[in-house]
Amino acid sequence: MPNIELKLKKHNKYYITPDYTKKNEKLFFEVIDTALKNGIKIIQFRSKNISKELYRKIASKISVKCENNKALFIINGFENYDNEIRCNGIQFTANNITNLDFSKIDKVNYFFGSCHNENEIDICNRYNFDLILLSPVKDTKDKNGFGWQRFKELASRSSIPVFALGGLNFEKDIRIVEEQGGCGIAATSYFYNLYQDR
Repeated sequence: MPNIELKLKKHNKYYITPDYTKKNEKLFFEVIDTALKNGIKIIQFRSKNISKELYRKIASKISVKCENNKALFIINGFENYDNEIRCNGIQFTANNITNLDFSKIDKVNYFFGSCHNENEIDICNRYNFDLILLSPVKDTKDKNGFGWQRFKELASRSSIPVFALGGLNFEKDIRIVEEQGGCGIAATSYFYNLYQDR
């Protein structure tokens, strides 16, 4: 996939898809189309409930949509990365970050990291990642948020751009994110709900 040079700090919205199912397929792709039309420039395909083969198939469709809209397409998890998927980057999970030897991984794409603590941030700093997500900031249905003070502490430790994730509303929270040292918001439910109504 051609390298799309985006200044990551200029973009403050990052849409992470919900799990893909055959039942939600039509709306799943409609929301991606609408997000791209509304200026979202970073989209990650995250789906923990499907086979690697199906992940590759759906990823290929999203990749084309992103390429046509000059947006970054990010795959979720190093385990889903292969040369058959045209992508601009990898969102390394916290498990990836603490268990992979990054000195042996060629950095041919953007490296994004999912971080929750100082150790994970330090690894991303050491290996010159391009962006990190800090989560969960607020409470979600299955996680307790660590709050804005903790976000500020962790963001200040990062030498790379930081996006906040977890229970956030872009319109209400982006100013707070910026005040606390971040530069954007990543979300699933917020953007999914916002763009399915447009």
